[in-house]
Amino acid sequence: MLKACLDSTLTQQLPDNWQLEVHVIDNDPESTLVNEVENWSMTTTIPIRYFREPRRGIPFARNTACEYSLKHQADWVVFIDDDELAMNGWLNAYAEAVAKYTSDVYTGPVKYIFPNDSAEWLANKNEDKTIDGTLKERAATNNVMIAKHVLSPDGMNLTFDNQMSMMGGSDSDFFIRLVATGGKIIFVKNALVSEEVLPNRTTLVWRLKRQFRSSTNRIYIYMKLYGPKKTTFMALKESLRHLLDGTIGLIFSPIFLVAGKNNFKKRFYHALRHFAKLGGNIFGLFGMHPEPYRIIDGN
Repeated sequence: MLKACLDSTLTQQLPDNWQLEVHVIDNDPESTLVNEVENWSMTTTIPIRYFREPRRGIPFARNTACEYSLKHQADWVVFIDDDELAMNGWLNAYAEAVAKYTSDVYTGPVKYIFPNDSAEWLANKNEDKTIDGTLKERAATNNVMIAKHVLSPDGMNLTFDNQMSMMGGSDSDFFIRLVATGGKIIFVKNALVSEEVLPNRTTLVWRLKRQFRSSTNRIYIYMKLYGPKKTTFMALKESLRHLLDGTIGLIFSPIFLVAGKNNFKKRFYHALRHFAKLGGNIFGLFGMHPEPYRIIDGN
């Protein structure tokens, strides 16, 4: 996956006044990947640098990426996950966005490629309906470009929360904090990457656990930003909405059987999502946060 990701990145076109340097952050202390990366770097004129971050956890790796990028005089830090492919024009779209819009962060869409048996009820997010240049409230590090001043100690000095190393969601936390302090995130429609979703991530149980965990993480984030009183009020109000929407969805989902099995599954799944989010809110208010990244997921 990493080789395919690198290949898709190294073939990107950029304006003449832009230069690309690729940093690979290896978060496995026992990895032997360094030799492979060195071999790959021999096949291109674009610098590929390898860094090992032995402390396990995604925020450690993300902070290391930012640290070394700043040391190498980067004006912009672009993140892509190793299980994704950059589409043609990806980086050029970001370069064009910088010339067109003023922002601290730019983010593009992700096209999720689902296995055939789940594609109908696990649809892509409606990013194709989002207008280019739209202000976003959050982003994720699977496709984002961050300005140097956001990360620099003499700028906004934002870092990823290492306390979330096994919880996940440290990128959501990062960008929510950025917006809360006045930062801007702009959507770049043509900065597209794709991701092939593994079959184990398309099961109903996995998807609902993901929704549950995301809700507990959001409570953790809001507690840091707003304190317990405001967060509790927000969470209870949101939980009531999830209870109502989930109940209504479950009651009416059988009606959609007339439109086909997949239509019913989609409606049923979206109803259950509300209950997963409801449960996540309640658990989060009691300070309980799942740590799914203690188990390596990739099979």
